[in-house]
Amino acid sequence: MFRSARLFNSKNRRTPLQMTPLRLPGQSAEEHIRSLQDKWTDFFVRASCLVMLALYEWWRWLFSIPSNPPVLTIVAIVAILATWRRRRAYKAEINNLRLGRDGERTVGEVLDLLREKGYRVFHDILGPNFNIDHVLVGSAGIFTIETKTRSKPLHADPKIFYDGQAIRIENEHPFDEPLIQARAQARWLTMVLNDGRAIPFTVRPVVVFPGWFIERIGSKSNCDVWVLNPKALGAFLANEPRILTPALIDSAASVLTQRGRHPITQQSA
Repeated sequence: MFRSARLFNSKNRRTPLQMTPLRLPGQSAEEHIRSLQDKWTDFFVRASCLVMLALYEWWRWLFSIPSNPPVLTIVAIVAILATWRRRRAYKAEINNLRLGRDGERTVGEVLDLLREKGYRVFHDILGPNFNIDHVLVGSAGIFTIETKTRSKPLHADPKIFYDGQAIRIENEHPFDEPLIQARAQARWLTMVLNDGRAIPFTVRPVVVFPGWFIERIGSKSNCDVWVLNPKALGAFLANEPRILTPALIDSAASVLTQRGRHPITQQSA
């Protein structure tokens, strides 16, 4: 997911999300943990610098090495410039991750509304070296949902066009990376769900662009991936045939529940 999210802090770009997502359970505790971790990191870095300075002074004292301020000044300037350059890269990456995170949470809120219609919703299912943003299980089948949060031009509201083979944003070149990614995720989840099963499940890949208008062009035949605004997903599901019984839904949900849990680690104070 994260590689697909684009920056929205540019002067000519804006977020496609109309409102920030709801807060998550335990988010205040998570924010407090991160704040404490940041403070600990700052303390550790400062302490490490002081230790290095102390060791340097002891080294000079033991070997009677004269002071050389110009060399240390040059090293300090280089370190400052390198730190500043990395800071800009980190800031851009953090903004990128925040946009992707908010997009996933916004889509999650839309999907959670489908619970009232009997669907089971799972978030952030971990694979071997990737994650599936969301999985939806219900009478219409099993769906992997990949969220692509793309920023928009500041003073324009372009559309996304989808012809079944590639995705194109107005005035940009077509691309198919999200389709390839979604298909790979669906294949992996199919393998996981069908392990040891006599009657196999099928999984349909879906790519959603929150905040974008999606226009379907060309023939709709042989279209194995849905590309949608997340708010349109409910209507698409309503038009699908009912293929899973409650027992099959429970069976798939049981596997996904185990996959969606993180092991609890015991840590000493």
